[in-house]
Order: sequence, then structure tokens, then C-alpha cells
Amino acid sequence: MKKINTLCIIDDDNIFTLVAKKIVTLVGFCENTMLLKNGREALEFFKDINAKGDAFPEIIFLDLNMPLMGGFEFLKELEKLEGAKNTKVFIFTSSIDPADQNRAKEFSVVERFVEKPLTVDKLKLISEIIS
Repeated sequence: MKKINTLCIIDDDNIFTLVAKKIVTLVGFCENTMLLKNGREALEFFKDINAKGDAFPEIIFLDLNMPLMGGFEFLKELEKLEGAKNTKVFIFTSSIDPADQNRAKEFSVVERFVEKPLTVDKLKLISEIIS
């Protein structure tokens, strides 16, 4: 499995983030895991690192339905940041709405739409995709 430096999980569901962090740690997927609670918090973080010229995480696991700023609103703003061009976003959601899946295709940073929950098998597939 390919190991990345930094994974960012943007999700307001504490159970999802706890389980996801345990799984990525268990399989050695990444060196660092960042947890952000919503799109607004994440956008402020990414604007800050973009302004500083710091490296963006290689991978983002993004929820769609969050308070303050949802996933699609966040993606719209993320794509405006120069530093995000090499970041791959995997949308993790409980939504099975085909409209959400089609809308996700509008964003160049979105690599894949993945139904929750995260499992070891899904993480292996993600590792293959980014290799």
C-alpha cells in the first residue's frame, strides 16, 4: 500500500473520523492525519497554508453534509487555491443520490465518490488509485 505524508479528513461526524483515523493508522496509510469539522474551518485552514506557500495534504476525505459550509461549497472554494491543484479529494458520504455523484464530477480535484463507511478494502482501493 502506498503511504502518503498527510491525509485531511473533513467531517462533522465524530464516529466516522475516529474510525477513519484508526483504519488509516492500522494499515499505515499516512504519516499525519488532520481532522477538520466543516468546510468553513477547512477553507480557512487551506487559505492560510496557500498564502504561506505550505504543502497541501495529498489526500482529503470530504463529507458533503456539514454545518456552516457543506462539501460542495468547500470544493468550489478549494479549486480557486493554487496549492490545491495536486490534492486528490475522495468524497465520503452516506448520500446515495445520483445528483450528488454527478455534481461531484464537476470538480477537478475530486478523484472518487465513496459511500460511507471507510473500510480497509476501500482504503486499499484508494491506495491503488493514487499509486
